[in-house]
Amino acid sequence: MRRPKIALRGLPNPRLGPGSPDPGRAKLLAILALAAIALVSWFVLARLGRQEDETWARIQREGLMRVGMDASWPPFEYIDEATGQIVGLDVDLARAIGQRLGVEVELVNVGFDSLYDALYVGRFDAIVSALPYDPLLYGDVAYSISYFNAGQVLVVRADETEISETNGLSGKRLGIEWGSEGDVLARRLQKKTKGLELENYMAPQDVLRALKEDEVKAAIVDAVSAYQFIATEGGVQVVGDPLTDELYVIAVQLDSPLLLKAINEALVEMREDGTLERLQEKWFRVVSN
Repeated sequence: MRRPKIALRGLPNPRLGPGSPDPGRAKLLAILALAAIALVSWFVLARLGRQEDETWARIQREGLMRVGMDASWPPFEYIDEATGQIVGLDVDLARAIGQRLGVEVELVNVGFDSLYDALYVGRFDAIVSALPYDPLLYGDVAYSISYFNAGQVLVVRADETEISETNGLSGKRLGIEWGSEGDVLARRLQKKTKGLELENYMAPQDVLRALKEDEVKAAIVDAVSAYQFIATEGGVQVVGDPLTDELYVIAVQLDSPLLLKAINEALVEMREDGTLERLQEKWFRVVSN
C-alpha cells in the first residue's frame, strides 16, 4: 500500500537471488548510490564545518522542535477521532527524537504535496511523515538515515518452512497485485524461475488473503500492507530481506547540519535499543485492531 501521492524516484535494490535480472546494472546502481551518499555526506560535513546552524540554535534556545506531517496516512500519522489529536508511529517517533534531544515537539499538519515547500519557508524544522527519500532532491534538502523500509517483500504462510527467499519459488504459484511494483518484479522473476506461475489480484489484501487460504504458495506485496495484514488477520509471515527499498526518512533544510546530526544520532540509538521495532509493532497492531 504505497502512499497515493508519492512517486518514489529512488534507486531500486533488487534481491531476487541468482536469477536476478541484469546483475551488472544492479551492481552499477549500488556503486552509484554509495558514491552519491558519500558525496552528500561530504557536502553536509563541509557545511557543518564552515557555518552555524541557526535552526538548531533556535531549537535549543526555545526548547521546541517543529515537525511537519500529513496526518492522513495510518499507521504513521492520522487524526484520532475520539480526541482530535494527531497520533501514529511518526508522532511517537518525533516525540522520542525530541526527548533524546531534550526539547518539546510541536506537530504541524500540512498536506503531503506541500510538505517540502513548507519546510523551505520555515513553517517547521523537519518533515516526519512516511517520507520516501528522493535522491533528486539532494540539492534542496538533507535526509536522515532511514527508519522504515516500505519496499516490496516476500510473504508466505505462517506454517511455511520450505520457502524463505525467492530462490525457493520454482514450481510454485505466486500471488501479486495487478499493476503494482510487485507485479513487475514477479514478471522479471518468472523469466528466470522454472515453473513459476503468477496469480493476479486487485489489491494487496486480496493477495494476502489468497495466500492465507492456500490459493497461492507465496506473495509479493509492499511491507506496509504485509504488516497490516499480519496484525489484522495473521496466518502469514514476511521472509527474507526486502526485495526493493522504499526508505522512509526525515528531511531538514540544507542549512541545518547540526539538527540533522542530532536526528541521525537519535535514530541510531532508537534502532540499537529496539525503539523503532517496538513502535512498528505497536502502531500496526493499534490501527489494525
